[in-house]
Amino acid sequence: MEELEHPYADPWTLADEALSVLEPPKRQTVAEFAEEHPRLLANEGGGYVGRFRCDQAPYLREPMECLTSLDYLTIAVPGPGQSAKTTIAENWLLHSVASNPGNLLWYMQTDDGVEAYVKQRINPMIDAHEVMASRLGKRPVDDSLHFKNFRTMRTEFLPATKRNLINKSAPRIVADEIDAWTIEGDVKAMLDVRRQTFGRQSKILALSHPDKAKGLNPARDWTSGIMAMYADSDRRVWYWQCPDCGAWSSPAPIAARVMVLDYPEEGTLDEVEAEARLVCPVNQCRIKDAQRREMNATGRWIGDGQIIAEDGTVTGELVKRNTAGFWIVGAMSPFVLGGIGALARAKAKAERELEVSGEEETLRQVMVKQFGVPYSPPRSVNLLQGSDIAERATVHLHLGVVPEGVRFITAFWDVQIAHFDILFRGWGVNGESWVIDRQRIGGDPATSPEDWDRLLDEVVLRTFPLADGSGRHMGVRGVGYDSQGQPGVSQQAYDAWTRWRTKKAVKFIGKIAGRDVFSVIPTKGANGLMAPRLTVTYPDTSGDAAKKFGSNGTVPVAMFNPNTFKDDLNGQLQKADDGPWAVHFPSALRAKSPPHPWFEQLVAEKRQANGRWEKESRSARNEALDTMVGNHVVAHLHGLNRINWKRPPSWAAPWDENSMVTVPEPDEPKAETIIVAPTATAPAPPPAATKPRLASRLAG
Repeated sequence: MEELEHPYADPWTLADEALSVLEPPKRQTVAEFAEEHPRLLANEGGGYVGRFRCDQAPYLREPMECLTSLDYLTIAVPGPGQSAKTTIAENWLLHSVASNPGNLLWYMQTDDGVEAYVKQRINPMIDAHEVMASRLGKRPVDDSLHFKNFRTMRTEFLPATKRNLINKSAPRIVADEIDAWTIEGDVKAMLDVRRQTFGRQSKILALSHPDKAKGLNPARDWTSGIMAMYADSDRRVWYWQCPDCGAWSSPAPIAARVMVLDYPEEGTLDEVEAEARLVCPVNQCRIKDAQRREMNATGRWIGDGQIIAEDGTVTGELVKRNTAGFWIVGAMSPFVLGGIGALARAKAKAERELEVSGEEETLRQVMVKQFGVPYSPPRSVNLLQGSDIAERATVHLHLGVVPEGVRFITAFWDVQIAHFDILFRGWGVNGESWVIDRQRIGGDPATSPEDWDRLLDEVVLRTFPLADGSGRHMGVRGVGYDSQGQPGVSQQAYDAWTRWRTKKAVKFIGKIAGRDVFSVIPTKGANGLMAPRLTVTYPDTSGDAAKKFGSNGTVPVAMFNPNTFKDDLNGQLQKADDGPWAVHFPSALRAKSPPHPWFEQLVAEKRQANGRWEKESRSARNEALDTMVGNHVVAHLHGLNRINWKRPPSWAAPWDENSMVTVPEPDEPKAETIIVAPTATAPAPPPAATKPRLASRLAG
């Protein structure tokens, strides 16, 4: 009998194989596991095809890490299609089966959707990963379109019906596309019941397009769906570094500094796609699609309680909430077929369709599904006539005098070729306002520092007498001015601010709503319709913005969305009665007979179907409109919408307690007040405003 070469198995090998079964699984986060077991993504409907890697979409790493953290019970991820947000859930399933077992319920909007998804994504995923295939039960009942029974856990794929939500429970739940669910009521509350017995070990992962949100105001517009869950979270947004100037900003519309998508409004759709660029909000750098991967590699999530400076320095602590929220927007995704050019093309096409047909559904779908941003329906705008507004002006109000009700004053000037148009606006409880005065000061804004310095006394340090005859005056709380215009204007605007800051005529007030607030600030209207309402940036004011990672500028600039603020002014002008947000005008602003030029300037622009405000004719004057809007920008920057009028700050208190109200020194010279087109019937105004000495104003 021939002797066997190896009659017995190696005992050490047997022991090693047997004992390895008893080893605990390697502790890894979902992100770490995904790095070691990359999956093949094959998007049949278009998009990325190839192996998934975290470095291709770095914004996915942190949401995946939260899935194994005991600090969070819920992870909410709003976002567009083709952004790999569903990959977070797929990687969680893979990690659970292979390394960290736990029963999982996966809810989708319809039964047909469940079957299609399992066939196209889940079954191929199991087949491609031995660690999943080897653990899947062999009986027919263990492997169906709605049920997968693995060795140590089970997963059910279910349509989101009330019955399925009531009769099931598991420590892990994926709520996929919750804004498409037809269930009435609070979906989050229903899901919480399904996992409540599992305590801190439970997790809900909610993913969806933001279909149910109605705009960008969390308190008003995020009342249901994924954005309601995000509103209850730590609200993280993705910041990345500009590849040209090095400043940090975010493509998310609620960020402090928003990088918007810009494209030509005119021209063919091919031209729109070819010329689309992301625009850095700090130095207006124009960023190509190919640079987004580089930016994503630098990116980081910043949430409530944290502030990221333009140089990338992060201060503050992330607020502790049970829900971690991560808002993905279309500009972040490397998987969008055609990149930012395709996004711009789709949006421009939808905007043109809205303009022609009045149908907004296509634009809504583009914003929600491709941009991942809640859609705000166009506001209905009633046609205002300048003569109608002029009729509301009253003889009981006088230019150059602070009427009863005003709590603080703002000023704004618009830069023209050979003069400055200045408007002072007083603000009261709940946004009610009064035009205090207007001036026109001649000069050469593009070349003359002396003309700019005149504005220090004429505007910044000016005070106005109160209408009560007490002799007291109210100073100006905040001043803003246009920093755009003819060549040379911007540099003069920045240089003037620097001089005044050196003289201590400009004061840093502090941070309000995360923005730096100064007593005087240059402003600039943003171009994009999707631009944020208001941000404060420090652009490179040296004229060398293209310098790679140059130091940030030292002059703050308030960047605002002019269309949003013009929407606000239109609503304010609609109010003919006293009360919140009503606007009051002195009769001296009227001409002797119609038309009334200043009031016609208020209605010189009309809102287009796409939401942009434009002049009806190129020759129309709109200085009154611009200065009214500019004053609102300044008031908003100083926290007008955040004031608790039951306990207002000292600068917005009643006159007897108001820190901006003073008694001028008797030897101070009187300042001339320019009254425009007084009416014959108007009573004589009280004494003119004064300009206190610089030292005494700064001391206050």
